[in-house]
Amino acid sequence: MDFRTWRISNWLILCGLLIGLLFQVWQYQVKGIVTFIVQVSVPIILLYLLFLMRALGAGDIKLFSVISGIWNLKIAFITMGAAFFVAAVLSVCKLICQKNLFARLRVCGEYLHQVMVTGKITKYPRESKGKQNIIHFSVAILIGFFIACEVVY
Repeated sequence: MDFRTWRISNWLILCGLLIGLLFQVWQYQVKGIVTFIVQVSVPIILLYLLFLMRALGAGDIKLFSVISGIWNLKIAFITMGAAFFVAAVLSVCKLICQKNLFARLRVCGEYLHQVMVTGKITKYPRESKGKQNIIHFSVAILIGFFIACEVVY
């Protein structure tokens, strides 16, 4: 879905969240509801700043919440760390192939300087060429999840 529309459908997210809620209630009874709410909320709280910067899409954050809601925070944290590492590698490879790595690093430096000087977080600047420099972060999340499962289990 992400490759076709650059979005992750809310109905798909809702199905994952419902499965997570049912699983937590089945495993922990009424306490599972509280566990589920906490586990789903943590990725949203932690990643909200990246959403404000437009560095991460809402669907990606919701995917992390689904993972956290179905499994646990340990899997979610390892998935997040691994996903960001995988995304960094994919991004650098893509920028090298497009021969604009240094130009984008300059844009990143200018953005960070602006944030430090003004103290305001604004939308991260994108090129006018559309989605040329954007990766499908859902792929990095999937790979990160596989890594997390390998680490934990």
